[in-house]
Amino acid sequence: MTSVVPIDRDVVSDEVDALRAALSGRLAVVAEALAVDVSGLTPSQTLDALARVARASSSPRDRWLLYVGLTGTFPSVAEMGKLTRALLLATPATALIAVLQSTLDVQSRTHSGLRTIELVRDTVIVDVDFCAKYEHNTGIQRVVRHTVPEWQDDPSRAHRLVAWNQDSTGYRELTDLQRDRVLHWSDRQLPKSADPVLTDRQLAVEHVLVPWDSVLLIAEVPAFHVCDTLTSIARFSGNRVDLIGYDAIPLVMADTLPNAESERFAHYLTLVKHSRRVHGISESASNEFRGFVSALPSQGLTGPEVVTTSLATEVSAVAREAAGRVAPESAADPVVLCVGSHEPRKNQDATLFAAELLHREGHRFRIVFVGGGSRTATMHFDKRVAALSKLGMRVESHRRLGDAELWGLFGIARFSVFVSLHEGFGLPVAESLALGVPVVTSDFGSLDEIARVGGCLQVDPRDDTAIVDAMRRLLTDDALHSSLVADIARQQPKTWRAYADEIWQGVAA
Repeated sequence: MTSVVPIDRDVVSDEVDALRAALSGRLAVVAEALAVDVSGLTPSQTLDALARVARASSSPRDRWLLYVGLTGTFPSVAEMGKLTRALLLATPATALIAVLQSTLDVQSRTHSGLRTIELVRDTVIVDVDFCAKYEHNTGIQRVVRHTVPEWQDDPSRAHRLVAWNQDSTGYRELTDLQRDRVLHWSDRQLPKSADPVLTDRQLAVEHVLVPWDSVLLIAEVPAFHVCDTLTSIARFSGNRVDLIGYDAIPLVMADTLPNAESERFAHYLTLVKHSRRVHGISESASNEFRGFVSALPSQGLTGPEVVTTSLATEVSAVAREAAGRVAPESAADPVVLCVGSHEPRKNQDATLFAAELLHREGHRFRIVFVGGGSRTATMHFDKRVAALSKLGMRVESHRRLGDAELWGLFGIARFSVFVSLHEGFGLPVAESLALGVPVVTSDFGSLDEIARVGGCLQVDPRDDTAIVDAMRRLLTDDALHSSLVADIARQQPKTWRAYADEIWQGVAA
């Protein structure tokens, strides 16, 4: 016989009471925001009143907020469409049923019944999800971790940092560890550790932060799986959504990236369509987004305003100190530095070829490549580096190097090489110049925007001979090298404070 486990009715009753209380609390928040008087009503009566208001409203934001209050989750575009159409078909008397039927699927598959919600009103909300959760610090993360801390101690710049909860159904407050990753990357206050994995029970009682009458700044390129939910926020919630626009490389140079990267970026562009403003990190990056926006009228859309807010070109005091602690030894071979994540468009193969040819010519130097990458992208390159090293060439490739070690390499480098085929900005060039190190770099796009102020030799990155010639000149021509160093010394790098000020002014406008 099959044994039957008895039901503890007291436990079930307690659970139902808790769910009812949580729902009542969320709906009360919604009612207050929509100016609906629900005093003295039961949760079911409150929901009925709100459903009637949402049905009669011409504003999609009322329905968006009702969805959040009922489910404890942010709706997707499709889920908003389902709710809207159900309410259009409903009568006032059946609006409650329409709302319940439209949200039943979500409520049955998410652990959100006991959640509380808080409306974050009339402020700037900054989505820093990736920087908050991961110990990774390349281009985009450097921008966020330099920019956001500049706003922390300014009472005139009220804002709230948020990340996505574990099941990516809503925003939540950052933990202390996550705030440390974002705000104190160069001076960590807490020991590094992984974020804990929440249980279903913990997910069920999370506190969800809900943007309301606010500006939502997407400071990173969001993960693929939240782009649709963010698009729903931009389209329906009434919040204004701004983006920092880094580049459109996954589409305009799709031949250099895995297909999945281009597909993910295409979904990101759906969010771009409905955002208020894109803050391009260079004029080159802005032009890419302007090109996309110019195609939107064919879809009946206006698209966002695109403005250029060029990134800072300074490095942190920590970086300067680390670079200053070392210096080239007079008798040592000159060091050539090539920094950047390893992928085809970064053109490291061309730099390695140029170095090999110069080595065969008899020039003495040590070349160091720094930057991670997928195994597919790095395998051939690393094999070639190993082979050249065995033949006596001083060549290294570091896939994982700490910031202190990286800045130390700049301290001993004679020059750096960054001949990328396409960049949104080109932080390795800016950082090299900020540390007084001349650069061989490309002669177009965002790299030209940085290099034209001086301190660089510019080349066509598709011309191997031009790269070889530029590297040879910087290895052998001390007068040229000194002239470029002097050019750099006269520059006034744009500070991260200045960049943060410009972004804030654009977001708060």
